[in-house]
Amino acid sequence: MCGRFALSIIPARFQRVFGCAAPEGLRPRYNVVPDGGIVAVRTGEGGEREAVWLRWGMLGPWMKEANDPGRQINARAETAAEKPMFRDAFKRRRCLIPALGFYEWQKAGAGPSRPFFVGLASGEPLAFAGLWRSSRLADGETLETCTILTTTASPLLRPIHHRMPMILPEAAWDAWLDPAVSEPEFLHALLSPVPDSELVAHEVGRAVNNPRNDAPSLVEPATPTAEARPEQGSLL
Repeated sequence: MCGRFALSIIPARFQRVFGCAAPEGLRPRYNVVPDGGIVAVRTGEGGEREAVWLRWGMLGPWMKEANDPGRQINARAETAAEKPMFRDAFKRRRCLIPALGFYEWQKAGAGPSRPFFVGLASGEPLAFAGLWRSSRLADGETLETCTILTTTASPLLRPIHHRMPMILPEAAWDAWLDPAVSEPEFLHALLSPVPDSELVAHEVGRAVNNPRNDAPSLVEPATPTAEARPEQGSLL
C-alpha cells in the first residue's frame, strides 16, 4: 500500500522533470499523509500537462460527502479497471503523483513496526501512477480527489510489506496521461514497475509515525548501517 510519502523538489527542477510548471504553494514535505492536498500532474483541457492540488482520498462516483468513509487512498492496479469505484477514472482521468520516495512499515513481531523509506537509487524524483475524479458534493461544492495505484511488492521490498505503490517508469508517462488512451489492456501494459536495481530502501526513525512531524531528518537512515539494501528473508 501507500499511506505516507515525501516530496522535496524546487520549482525549476519540477518543471524540468515533469514537463509543466510547479503548482503555487509547492514546498518540501517529508511526511505527506492522506486527506490533505497533494500535487498531481495530469493533462489539462488544452492538452498540455498541468500540475494541480488534489485531495488524497478518492471519492466514488456516488459519494456526495467530502469525508465519506468509503473514500480510498489506494487502488489495486490489478483490478482498478474493473471496479465501479475506479473504472471511469482508469479510462479517462489518470495522473502522476510526484514523490521523492515513500514510507512503509515492517511488522516486527510483538514489538513496534519498523519504518522504512524507499526511493530511487539515483536520488531523482519519481512518479506514482494515480487516478483522479471531480465530484459534485451535496452542498454544491466541487472537490477533486485522487488515489494512488498499488501493486505486489518487488523482491527488494517484499520483506517489508506485501504491497507497494506503482512507480511508473518515465517512458510510460506520456501514454498514461493521454486521455485518448482508454484500452485497459494497453494501460495495464504500462503498469510495469521500475526494477529493483533502481530502488534503495533504508530504515528510518520512528518520528515519522507522528503525522505532525515534517522535517528532512525523517527520510535519513536510522543508523549508519541501515542504508544496506534489504535482501529476501533479511532486511539488513
